[in-house]
Amino acid sequence: MIKVHRILLASGLAATASLMTNGATFAGTTTGTVNLSGTVPAALPITVSPAPASASLTLSPGNTYTGIKIAAISGLLTNSRNGLKVTLTSASNWKLVSGSNFIALDRLGESQGANATSPTSMQLPSYYDSNPLQLSTSSSAGNASDSSIFVSYTISPDQAPGTYTGSITFTATDN
Repeated sequence: MIKVHRILLASGLAATASLMTNGATFAGTTTGTVNLSGTVPAALPITVSPAPASASLTLSPGNTYTGIKIAAISGLLTNSRNGLKVTLTSASNWKLVSGSNFIALDRLGESQGANATSPTSMQLPSYYDSNPLQLSTSSSAGNASDSSIFVSYTISPDQAPGTYTGSITFTATDN
């Protein structure tokens, strides 16, 4: 009788263990999914401060003006690990325009620092149609250097009188 009880006890334990290990195969399952999404916005502040000369350029006929400071760029920052670049475009095609008359911007340049007083390099304005500013560029997250922008132009001796205007747009983008 003791043997029978041991056999029944052993077989009962074995059956219980079997049910416990195989219990998942007998239970029904239901799953739910939560999709997660979010956007990290680009941090690309830029401050373009017009230089005093930009609003009242000297336009005396028969003269050439070289390295006239028109703006300072500051406050450049990006959260992109690849850095940032600043590109320039001109709605007036790199000219100052008065009706059908114009004065071409001969050169455009930059210099390190917002307080610079002369350019360290000058390029044909069309260079900037496909190339970013060199000194206001970064290759990693964080701040980019401040810089100053300069223009050069020549006024023809027979330049038609008038008020000449133009614009340059500065755009900061992630690399």
